[in-house]
Amino acid sequence: MSSGRRSGVIHRLWFRIAALLSLALFPIGLISVSLTHQFAQATEKRAEAALLALTSQAAQREDSLIRTGVGSSNALAAVVGSVLETPDTCNTIFVNFVANNSDFSFAGFVGADGILKCGSTMDGFDFTDNEVYKAMVDDPAIRSDLVRFAPISKTTVIVLSTPVFIDAIFQGYVAVSLPHREMSFGKENAPQDRPVTLVTFNSDGDVLSAESGLRNVEMDLPAGAPLVDLALKHRVAFSGKTKGGEDRVFAVVPILTNQIYAIGSWSRTNLSVAPGLAMATPMIFPIVMWLTSLGVAYFAVHRLVIKHIRRLGRDMRRFTQTRRHNDSLVDENAPYELREIDYAWRDLAEKIVRDEAELEGTIHDKTVLLKEVHHRVKNNLQLIASIVSMKMRKARSPEARIALKEVQGRVMSIAMVHRSLYETSTEGRVRADELLRGIIGTLMSAGLSKDVRIKSEQHYDPITLYPDQAVPLSLMASESITNALKYIGRPEQGHLHISVTLDKLASDKARLTIQNSKGTPIIPPDQAHGTGLGRGLIGAFARQIGGTLEVVDDANVYEIIVEFPIAHFDETQTDSDYSALS
Repeated sequence: MSSGRRSGVIHRLWFRIAALLSLALFPIGLISVSLTHQFAQATEKRAEAALLALTSQAAQREDSLIRTGVGSSNALAAVVGSVLETPDTCNTIFVNFVANNSDFSFAGFVGADGILKCGSTMDGFDFTDNEVYKAMVDDPAIRSDLVRFAPISKTTVIVLSTPVFIDAIFQGYVAVSLPHREMSFGKENAPQDRPVTLVTFNSDGDVLSAESGLRNVEMDLPAGAPLVDLALKHRVAFSGKTKGGEDRVFAVVPILTNQIYAIGSWSRTNLSVAPGLAMATPMIFPIVMWLTSLGVAYFAVHRLVIKHIRRLGRDMRRFTQTRRHNDSLVDENAPYELREIDYAWRDLAEKIVRDEAELEGTIHDKTVLLKEVHHRVKNNLQLIASIVSMKMRKARSPEARIALKEVQGRVMSIAMVHRSLYETSTEGRVRADELLRGIIGTLMSAGLSKDVRIKSEQHYDPITLYPDQAVPLSLMASESITNALKYIGRPEQGHLHISVTLDKLASDKARLTIQNSKGTPIIPPDQAHGTGLGRGLIGAFARQIGGTLEVVDDANVYEIIVEFPIAHFDETQTDSDYSALS
């Protein structure tokens, strides 16, 4: 649909008036939204502060267990150096520690060589392949790690490790194991507003514990925020989506600064503050005003304007199709301006009908006159051809007969152009393909004796030309076919053949190709001797239509190729220039 006929919603009158009313009410809505945004921000900050406190409260048991484990690891590391020489005493210390602290499943000292020197069990166990041991050797420091399949307990544990130095030389480390299941106990006594999930992690971003289990813990963590980036010294709260795609509010609190942290998350629907209600209250007034104004605008514009414009539009479309319009006037209750438009439209429609009737009469007279002109020109040319035929029969020399026959063929070619112009439905233009098919067919039928068999191939693309190009093109084709029939020969291997093709190369370019075989001539050379006039005429006609002539002459074929532009009416010559033929 053109740009002048666009009928989308945005181009409707009622929509544009509604848009203007919306623009007028925009400042009120903007103020309401701004106040709502400020209110929501303040509410969000208060909620985040409360969530930080709730996270700390929910993580009290994890905080207690981890602090106890780290403190115990540090205390054992402080005394283990003095009892390393007495393995029984060393073992007794760790055995008593585990017996008196049921929350821990293992405690022991691993030497710098990775061998368990003493511990609550499995004395002499080799830890050299253990990830905790490798990390401690690389960087001796207090660590917390999650081991999913501990080598001794065969369960998931949190290992709290403290390095042991004697005279500033790393001797090994003390490790205590806290079973992961212990971190989930006590939820039955927890407050109802505890987080949906509570996860502890270390400063490397590794998860240590999760209330909902470690299997799907990644889906409860914030998307786009790695845990290592959340290992901060201060508390932080933020909103976002989990990796599972759920909207939540997250709160991160440190348990041991620079060591262990807890992150809790709440579903937004479970928060005590209802942001949707807070947003809706300030927006009710401007929304109601906007909807009311749109309703009034729609009904008012439809009743006063759109209804009458649609009626006028239907009348115009009916006039476009049938040249008849509604006799009844527009409603007297319509606005004065619309009634004036209706009166003006009726006057215009009546004037268009009168002018079209006069124009159709003029066009009919012109068409009849133009057809009559072409008909008379065709008759005159046929008369001339008949006179030439009479002269040809009375001529005594063969050269005169041949010359008169060529003149007759050229006159008949022009006559066929005017006959085509007379018969065609597109006055002033002619179908070049139909014209060439008729001319060439006539010449080939009359130019050879019946006992000569020639393989003829013809292909014509439909091309429409004005007479200033059609006449020289037909004459050029006539000369080319005459020459081809005169000089055609039978090749040593093959048959006599003539091919004619008219190809449309582009919307404004065409190509005419005429080819004949060479070899043993079928017309004796003394009868086919020419003066070179035909070749000169072909070149002149090619230049007249603005084309380029290419001749291919080898041992087997003779080919004429003419590429020419398809000229528009204003590009053709009104007076044909035949000076090149003189």
